[in-house]
Amino acid sequence: MIRNYKELRFYILADMMMNRDKFKWSVKDRLKHLIAPDYIMLYLKSMRWCQFAADNPLKSILVFIPIILFHKFRFRKLGIKLGFSIGCQCLGYGVVIPHYGTIVVGSSNTIGNFAVLHTSVCISGNGKKIGNALYLATGAKMTGTLEFGDNVSVGANSVVNKSFESNMLIGGQPARFIKSSDPWYIRDGEFYTNQVNRVEKLKQELKL
Repeated sequence: MIRNYKELRFYILADMMMNRDKFKWSVKDRLKHLIAPDYIMLYLKSMRWCQFAADNPLKSILVFIPIILFHKFRFRKLGIKLGFSIGCQCLGYGVVIPHYGTIVVGSSNTIGNFAVLHTSVCISGNGKKIGNALYLATGAKMTGTLEFGDNVSVGANSVVNKSFESNMLIGGQPARFIKSSDPWYIRDGEFYTNQVNRVEKLKQELKL
């Protein structure tokens, strides 16, 4: 839940760090994006504004209504362009979307921080409760009513139809436990660990 504008800015910055390894664009970046926009980052920014509006309806109407309307329009338009259908209130901060391509996340789900969503993945509705550091490889599907702990990685083209605990790699059709696993950002190398640490440090500095 995004409770105020300060948290909104943090969520946007966290997504930026996890996807582009920086908290803000340089002047050179901004000029480049006039020609070739970074549609994924624009989508994520608008998603966070839509989340803020949904979590703070009165404040949105009184203070931010023109901005909210703009971002709702852009969120929908870019979702169609990129093939993304993601409920705006589903995802915690620091979500990673590496590529364009079909991604479906039902709006009734609750997913923790630092989730990774690769192409052709689907998390159906049914109010799933998923912890931090979810990693969905290409083609993974999650169906039914289920709960995940933290740090669960799902292998490519897997079909998940039951709950799992924390710190594991699962895969198959239907998915089953394969082995214990570290969080994806530790398993995949120091580069990603540093990104997560910088996000958490920013959170502390902002006293959130």
